[in-house]
Amino acid sequence: MIGKDVYHGLYSGGTPFNYPPTFLSFFAPFTFFPKSIASLAFLFISLVALLVSIFLLVKLQFRKKERITAFLLSAILFIQYFPTKFTLTLGQINLIFLFLIVLSFYAFRKGKDVLSGVSLAIAALVKIFPGFLILFFFKEKRWKIIFPFLVTLVLVAALTGLFFGPDLFFDYFATSSGLFFKAGGPSYFDQSLNGFLSRLNCPSSWRLALRLTFSLVLIVMFLRIEDQAISFFGLMAAMTIFFSSFAWLHHYVVLIPLMIVLFSKLYRHNAALWLKLALLLGYLLCSFHFRNPQVSIAQNILLASHPFTGAIILLFLAKKVA
Repeated sequence: MIGKDVYHGLYSGGTPFNYPPTFLSFFAPFTFFPKSIASLAFLFISLVALLVSIFLLVKLQFRKKERITAFLLSAILFIQYFPTKFTLTLGQINLIFLFLIVLSFYAFRKGKDVLSGVSLAIAALVKIFPGFLILFFFKEKRWKIIFPFLVTLVLVAALTGLFFGPDLFFDYFATSSGLFFKAGGPSYFDQSLNGFLSRLNCPSSWRLALRLTFSLVLIVMFLRIEDQAISFFGLMAAMTIFFSSFAWLHHYVVLIPLMIVLFSKLYRHNAALWLKLALLLGYLLCSFHFRNPQVSIAQNILLASHPFTGAIILLFLAKKVA
């Protein structure tokens, strides 16, 4: 907003600013307020986004008489969910793009194709990975969703280039393209497949090959699942955790819709006890965190990978229940 390039010189950490330039078009309004007010506004919007996301999911998955109980229980569980608290503490955008993803699916189920396409496009313009969900709509042959999705991408990209300059796009790809091939490290807070393999001291070339292999398998698996909710939200979770070179613990909010969908299906079909216990275990493994991981679990690969293990359990359940 002051004429500087966000991809050069404004961040001194090991990872460059990895949001696309179109991110700026949606967050520029916050610059009109003092930082303290903007921070509180962002916190409020994030909390509302979480609660509305839960409300929409409950409305889709539960009968009318069950919705109040399901909403209150889900709100309690997922406000206490560590990735949620981590997102709020760090001022991350995860809960907002979670809402956009849920809204896209909700609109799809309600036949509001334009809203579905635009919502998914905004999520992709803020953070690129949600854009992979367009594969789901190709599978469903919902061209009336795909068209507004593409139009929104082009329009917002053009407006961003007009107001902030086209050089930002070149700088973004120059500084951030390496993130896909990023060597990564065995950080406890990185719970991606890449992070797990790093803790196993797997060479970077093998990590990349395994990420691509598992991602392709999961894409095919979830696109072939007939249950739309599991196909959509399972695909998003799989792409975030397996395809990305890193998945910080706060990214694990993408598992919230999948857990709500799984709970509704296990509850409605009075599933076997072991399936319900597996869902509970998956939630607990993803929700818990060690306060001093560098001291308590640095040498224990299994303990250091408990959220990743929880995600694996949830993805297995999604395939089992679908």
